[in-house]
Amino acid sequence: MVSFEDHLSLFNLSLEELEQLQEGTTLKKFNADEAWKLGCLTRVLAIELFPKQSLVIDITLASGQVLFHTSSGSGTAVDNDEWVNRKKKVVLRIGKPSFMVGQKLRMKKMTMEESLGISSMEYASHGGSVPIKIDGFDNLIGALTVSGLPQGQDHLLATTALKKFRDLQ
Repeated sequence: MVSFEDHLSLFNLSLEELEQLQEGTTLKKFNADEAWKLGCLTRVLAIELFPKQSLVIDITLASGQVLFHTSSGSGTAVDNDEWVNRKKKVVLRIGKPSFMVGQKLRMKKMTMEESLGISSMEYASHGGSVPIKIDGFDNLIGALTVSGLPQGQDHLLATTALKKFRDLQ
């Protein structure tokens, strides 16, 4: 696992290695109560790992319903919410972590407009949004999204939260 301090090394990983980082993030179950617990755990991790940073944390279902949305402290702005919305739109549309989509585009040296036909004004292929999936169900349940750190750290925080939550289930 890449460390939060070494988050820039994420940019050197292959798509297969990035996929391996997602192993262990499929949850055993998911509903509104589980979303609340996952959101609270993510907030606690954010405060523990980044006590001087203020982050926005969001959990949204594939249907678009927001089940959890909060800040880890004062100091966030509407801009963080805009980043959350744009990153989670990538996950909800493509079903892959926003960082992985961005890496694939960087490797292809293409924009989202060129490769996917979607606007970078509405979608952001920057790290911080990861799919929520459950065991035994192939479709996407929703997205856990973090905004406020460099994109590699946003991605690692969201992935770490899902793994820790899975271990607690």
